Amino acid sequence: MTDSAALRIMRNEKRIALVIGNGDYTSVAPLRNAVNDARAVATSLKRVGFEVTAIENGGRDQIMKAVEDFGERLHKQPTGVGLFYFAGHGIQARGNNYLLPVEANPKSEGELTYVTVDTGYVLSQFDGAPSRVNMVILDACRDNPLASRVRSTARGLAVTSNAPGGTLVVYATSPNKTALDGDGANGLFTEEFLRYVETPGLKIEDMFKRVAVNVEQRSGGEQIPWLTSSLRGDFFFKLPN
Repeated sequence: MTDSAALRIMRNEKRIALVIGNGDYTSVAPLRNAVNDARAVATSLKRVGFEVTAIENGGRDQIMKAVEDFGERLHKQPTGVGLFYFAGHGIQARGNNYLLPVEANPKSEGELTYVTVDTGYVLSQFDGAPSRVNMVILDACRDNPLASRVRSTARGLAVTSNAPGGTLVVYATSPNKTALDGDGANGLFTEEFLRYVETPGLKIEDMFKRVAVNVEQRSGGEQIPWLTSSLRGDFFFKLPN
């Protein structure tokens, strides 16, 4: 059980989030639910105390600037919580993960660094920051839109091994697998995330266990959310009443 002193700290700590939803791709297949996912997540995060910067259908320059600003804010606050969420196309190449801006149109592996957003760069923003809890949530494992162009790319995303301590990284599905875009307004993973994110007193690890179980059941075992964690303390999206 979390003690009252820890809960007091959580009630007073600052929470910041960068939420991105990319769906209107110009050179690869568009995604129907990505922007809806980001909007819904941003709304829920605001309700549980996050200051949210939201981007819809962002280009690379816009996203990179937002990531840099997010990192600066993380390093300026004495403690707190930082969260990065991305819904859209993501690919892996040689074990590295890349998030696709809406205009991305790489013709080779060598171009990925210059036309996409490397998740390693996102994770580097947390490195050395005094934030107590860091989170990266990637609903970005749809079918690889560049498989016919960039030979070294693979299905889904790779599990990262370079996340700073105190960081939770959540993938919408397991390594090298793809996630479902969903039949309704939201993708399957984000729909289940939204189901629980505002539940009072639900620890983050328990919340994502529920999300994983429901996603696996609803997808008939085709999609199983995956997470890696080095969190050092408790976290509740919505604190106990």
